[in-house]
Amino acid sequence: MQELVHHTIQKIQELLEHFNKVQELYLSKSFDFDGQFEAFLHQFLDYLKNKGNTTHESEVLKVMNMISTVKRGFNPVQMEKIGNGKRELLWGFSFNGMESIHGFLMEMYNKEQKKLDEAEELLSGLVVSLYQNGILDDKIVKDLNSVPKIEVFWNSLVNQNTQISGINKKLRLTMISEDIFLVLEKVLLKLL
Repeated sequence: MQELVHHTIQKIQELLEHFNKVQELYLSKSFDFDGQFEAFLHQFLDYLKNKGNTTHESEVLKVMNMISTVKRGFNPVQMEKIGNGKRELLWGFSFNGMESIHGFLMEMYNKEQKKLDEAEELLSGLVVSLYQNGILDDKIVKDLNSVPKIEVFWNSLVNQNTQISGINKKLRLTMISEDIFLVLEKVLLKLL
């Protein structure tokens, strides 16, 4: 089942905010870092499981396993028991893990944001075309002041015009109708 792209972006932003707090703990060499990083990894892992993103889920588990292995006193790279410098090695693996996690979060965020950006570009062009063809004017735009009104307007356009119906189908490949209405609302607000 597709999820609202706007909601997905909001959730990723929340994860990034939590992750930034963890990074601040790392920077300040706080003793709370280990526990907070572990809690974040579990939260991120749960999110990925719920989304069905097995690729990133596997990578997060890999990071968790590396850190867990170092905590047990074993270097997973050299495949030998850690004699001394266990804490420094743990901080090094934690840093490496944070770099990986940051990459995953940004990749996910950028993928979702790209969907919205492309939809906004497509709908902006369409709105200009509707203005040029006299279907839209300032009065109609002012009346489209809520998502339910935009939904009714959009659905009437989709039912009357095959080109707009095609645009709707293209957008529906990457997002749900509510996303389309929210993007259209954003485009229309720029016109006021």
